[in-house]
Amino acid sequence: MVLSTKNVLGALSVKFDGNWEKLFAAIKNKEFLTDEQIENYTSKITTDYIFITSKDYPQHFLNELHCPPLVIYYKGDLSLLTERDKRKYIGIVGSRNISPYGQESVREIVKGLPKDCVIVSGLARGVDREAHEAALDNGMKTIAVLGNGIDYYYPRENAWLYKRIVDEGGLILSEYPSSSQPKPDQFVFRNRIVASISDFLLIAEAYERSGSSTTVNFALQCGKTVGCIPYPRGTNSLCNKLIKDGAVLVENATDITSELRR
Repeated sequence: MVLSTKNVLGALSVKFDGNWEKLFAAIKNKEFLTDEQIENYTSKITTDYIFITSKDYPQHFLNELHCPPLVIYYKGDLSLLTERDKRKYIGIVGSRNISPYGQESVREIVKGLPKDCVIVSGLARGVDREAHEAALDNGMKTIAVLGNGIDYYYPRENAWLYKRIVDEGGLILSEYPSSSQPKPDQFVFRNRIVASISDFLLIAEAYERSGSSTTVNFALQCGKTVGCIPYPRGTNSLCNKLIKDGAVLVENATDITSELRR
């Protein structure tokens, strides 16, 4: 095989199962791999990928993230990630146990957005699933950022949605190779990518101690605007707390588009 930076970084990514710290240390220390090792590791890669020095690597990751992804595996239309000037990106995240009110709110807000908006989420149960599906149902593109291997369907019941995203011109992204199984800290770490891709981050439904708070923190560090759907009093809502702290109150799509025009 022809050795290249791409092959070496791909091999190291597989060797360390996408672990950012171990991969970064290997690059920093110029870890040596034999030709045979590189070929063995890269033979396990089942989809294309870009890396931090690729010409098509998104520069906003470098500008906004303390730990920019070093290798990104993908399936689908990569231009959704690389040609950002053509679109607006709305991140939508929240509880895995979505209520009927949350479902209706996500559906109505996504439906009201301009069709050139791209919906970004994490392909989890609940809010993520509603956001991706609402985008596709309304003829919009969507990006799913995984916390597990690019070929690993998690949760299993969303396998059909994964395939639909790719089939309908969307994009699946992951730092983790092939069938790498999900780990809790990987879901937290992937939230920084959701935040960086998004121009506006909407917390659709979340409660105290929600993992959505980490995405909010990443978004604020990236200088992004955060909005929340309001919830009834007494519901222990993270959304209401964030609104009190200065997040944009979002009742409809116009509340988001108005912020994007500022």
